[in-house]
Amino acid sequence: MRKMASLALDRRQFLAGSAALGAAGLGLAPRPARAAVGPHDLKFVFVFNRGGWDPTRVFVDAFDSRSVAMEADAERATTGGVGWVDHPSRPSVRAFIEANAADMLVLNGVQVRSIAHEICTMIALTGDTSGFKPDFATLIAADQADRYTLPHLVLAGPSFTGDLGTAVARTGQNGQLEALLSGDIVGRSDLPTVNLPNAATASIDRFLGRRVGARALQGRSELDRALAAGLATAHEKASALRAFRYVMDFTTDGTVANQAEVAVDALAVGLSRCVSLAYPLSGGLSWDSHGDNDETQATLFEGLFGGLQQLMALLRATPGTVGTTLADETVVVVQSEMGRTPQLNPTRGKDHWPYTSMMLLGPGLTTNRVIGGLDDRYVGQLVDLDTAEVDAGGRTLSAEAVGAALLTLADIDPTEHIAGADPVLGMLG
Repeated sequence: MRKMASLALDRRQFLAGSAALGAAGLGLAPRPARAAVGPHDLKFVFVFNRGGWDPTRVFVDAFDSRSVAMEADAERATTGGVGWVDHPSRPSVRAFIEANAADMLVLNGVQVRSIAHEICTMIALTGDTSGFKPDFATLIAADQADRYTLPHLVLAGPSFTGDLGTAVARTGQNGQLEALLSGDIVGRSDLPTVNLPNAATASIDRFLGRRVGARALQGRSELDRALAAGLATAHEKASALRAFRYVMDFTTDGTVANQAEVAVDALAVGLSRCVSLAYPLSGGLSWDSHGDNDETQATLFEGLFGGLQQLMALLRATPGTVGTTLADETVVVVQSEMGRTPQLNPTRGKDHWPYTSMMLLGPGLTTNRVIGGLDDRYVGQLVDLDTAEVDAGGRTLSAEAVGAALLTLADIDPTEHIAGADPVLGMLG
């Protein structure tokens, strides 16, 4: 990856140019059929947009509803089986959907049961309000923890580890993980420090290895043996992690496109099964647009989809570990913790709303379609969980039900982790 000479850099420069051509509307070559990948080999990228986006600016066609304030100059659009909202100020959104509609699944009217950011974030990511349950990414990653050195790598955004903290690692906003691996972290101390010579470091590593081995032989009780086994696993993974720093960087500049590079590297080299990233908030802009909703949301959606285009291009250009490419084995989940009210407030903003949209791409999904919807009151419509079709006698399209479906996709029993939530089986292929 990024440290493997200039080939990777040239690849990314080429992909950036290809994405630009796609945005210019020059067309894309047909993609080959996706290779079949088993549930245990699936990988996941979660993209979180903190603050609460406005689904009517991309996902929700509410032009026929008098209770919803749609954006001036916005138009109804359809690409394949995906209906969406087009606008002249968002060419990257248009380019992304035109290039990826066949692999997209849009869920509209997803209920998050709250209008408080913290509670909605917990529900959206864990299906629970306690804050003590692991998020869906961590559950999926931990299920195959023995196969990965860092099962769930968090580049940015919220995460909930629950009792599975050993499966999760954050890179740190200032490259702390990279600095720890290289030893440069000692230079960030307020106290004078000196790096040990390589020979001394190697001697300490050998000593620790012997101590870990001896500890494994001393276990007397079941708990003691379990602790010794955990120590041995931690030592083994720490040693393996050092080797990864020679083939990839863990630092990012915070943009979605650059986070996508690290995410794809981590998946490609077998470091992680799940990677979480987030859209960066800077320059005074926030998805929490209580004022100037239209201008703010337009700018953020344009930036987000430009970064997502880079992510998808990288996934399709990178060889997979079991599939032809990483795109054949990676599910991308894009979400925010809540939606926004149907009408503008006096400052031309929109306030918090407990119904939102999600976008998923990748294998194992019933793609090229839109699931759910919102009624004339801008309330999420009920769906048949088995077919995912709108059904007046159906069930709520809840964040918990979507999370349960993602666990099911990864061959994990959701009833063991999400109380009372049945999966939306109709969204699975």
